[in-house]
Amino acid sequence: MQKQLIIGVLSLALLSCEQQKEQVKNEITTENEYEYIGGYPTDATVEKAFYQLDLQRASQVYLEFIPLTSQNSIFRAHNEDYGMKKTGDVGIYTEMGTGKAGAIGLTYNTESIYASAHCDLKIDGPVVIETPSNVLGIVDDGWMRYVTDLGNAGPDKGKGGKYLLLPPGYKGDIPEGYFVFECPTYRNWIMVRGFTEETGTGQNALDYYRKNLKIYPLETGPREDAIYVSMTGMGGNTTHPRDASYFDFLNEIVQYEPATAFTPYELGVLQSIGIEKGKDFNPDARMKEIYKKGVERGEAMAKANAYANRLEGVRIYDDRKYERLFIGDYTFQKGDALWIDARTLFHYEAIVVTPAMTRKMIGNGSQYLICYRDKDDNFMMGEHNYKLNIPANIPAETFWSVTVYHPDTRSLLQNGEDKPSVSMYDKPIVNEDGSIDLYFGPEAPEGQENNWVKTIPGEGWEILFRLYGPTEAFFDQTWRPNDFEKLN
Repeated sequence: MQKQLIIGVLSLALLSCEQQKEQVKNEITTENEYEYIGGYPTDATVEKAFYQLDLQRASQVYLEFIPLTSQNSIFRAHNEDYGMKKTGDVGIYTEMGTGKAGAIGLTYNTESIYASAHCDLKIDGPVVIETPSNVLGIVDDGWMRYVTDLGNAGPDKGKGGKYLLLPPGYKGDIPEGYFVFECPTYRNWIMVRGFTEETGTGQNALDYYRKNLKIYPLETGPREDAIYVSMTGMGGNTTHPRDASYFDFLNEIVQYEPATAFTPYELGVLQSIGIEKGKDFNPDARMKEIYKKGVERGEAMAKANAYANRLEGVRIYDDRKYERLFIGDYTFQKGDALWIDARTLFHYEAIVVTPAMTRKMIGNGSQYLICYRDKDDNFMMGEHNYKLNIPANIPAETFWSVTVYHPDTRSLLQNGEDKPSVSMYDKPIVNEDGSIDLYFGPEAPEGQENNWVKTIPGEGWEILFRLYGPTEAFFDQTWRPNDFEKLN
């Protein structure tokens, strides 16, 4: 049986791309597996139809609830991996690059001194955030939807300030002196990206955030026992499950959050596959198998949507391979409609939702270019060597970086090096014309170690080109990065 399977796979590999497409098309269109007698479905047809219905709904639930499970996976990692049990506990990546290399988390950058926390308004009621000055921070709700920016792009304008988060449907008194936001979910994410010039690194970073970032219930004030823990080198996994446990985790979230955190459709589609608020979740063997297959199909759909996206406007330039993580704006709205595939694209690949990542904000906010393919439109693979020429005058007032991720984990490439990236902080070699050549491959070109990222033979890789404090040259496209050039 195994030998036959191997022969079948090899035979398929020998087919041309067009032949493979035709074969798939024939398999889709030639099967007629449904029978009717006098217009009524046969018992076999009923069984097949309900199986397909449940399987399709399970696949769609996997796709549509990725924002919710991704966000809550961060909360779970805070508790289980980093010991951050209560509102006010804060986790900090105290080093640039090296401390994140072992962590599994969607598209971390290797330059920022992150602080990450969450609050639970169900337990604590209204919560206060005292934020530092000169940071880029956000509050996202349990669906990873935008609540507010903190710092430079927020209402405090980078001067620091006090924010007050209110629980869903809050009816109590609201004190003065705060930037006030009502949250649709009980649990909410608070994340701050600090810059080393302000925060320092190591113990200095811990001391900085302990002094300048405080999160606490309004009723009780700051906790004396709040922990500020270094997440550097601790590993951890903040990504959502990609097996049948996805549905167990989803059920836990649904039971905890208020019904108002979901639309009637969302609650309805969950109920149709056995997840119902206020009731025990006890799937039978048939549904457990459907959950497993639903995740497998949903994962394939998510990967196709990410790496071969067919949406209009996904390419940033008309003559380059770079794509957008955000298509449209941070709400994923297209007119009156939710742009579903754009939403899935972003949340499968990344975290953090804020208008500061999509709007034109000269010298503020951030912009991102993602790339999976070389100039010949082939996926980039670790056994090959590539060169990226970056033209002079990179349009970033704060910093720029090029970071490498694995297309399966969407996390930093685990290549055995301190960090899989090159940034302005690495002081890469600059050419006479002001451009910079970066190299990607298993071995560094001689003398180019500072301009090189190691890749892994047999493993794919993708990059994010970050521009913090983008300038007009990015938005009017008078500056464009060149495509990746395969050298061998």
